[in-house]
Amino acid sequence: MVNLELRVPPPLIFMLCAGSMWWLRGTGELGGWAIVLLAVLILVGAIMGFGALLRFRRHQTTVSPTRPHHTRHLVTGGVYRVSRNPMYLGLLCWLAAWGCYLGGVWVWAGPIVLVAWLTRFQILPEERLLRARFGEEYARYCQQVRRWC
Repeated sequence: MVNLELRVPPPLIFMLCAGSMWWLRGTGELGGWAIVLLAVLILVGAIMGFGALLRFRRHQTTVSPTRPHHTRHLVTGGVYRVSRNPMYLGLLCWLAAWGCYLGGVWVWAGPIVLVAWLTRFQILPEERLLRARFGEEYARYCQQVRRWC
């Protein structure tokens, strides 16, 4: 399983989960609460995801999830004050919004699979690399900011 670490781009896992959710969808209709939740999740996902991308660009460091060893700067400002993984949190919000839209109980397997996959095969290996690269500075950051939010 170590061979899968940092190999599969998170957007691909996101798309696979979204497609699986479509296949598992229910027949429910969107109620008022679901529309509001869907809109909030899309907005939060956009703020987290695009906010993170902008921070990475501003610090001129890699946004490639399969090449975290190319990281040149530890980014801790902006949305990174809320989550150590705002790009992944953004994907999770969008997948949850998709689940609200589709309806049904089984669609919620998608976000669970996404979190499990990203944590095991993306986040934990990234954290090992960042700890090795940035040492105590990264350790302090991890104590101050949660992994997901």
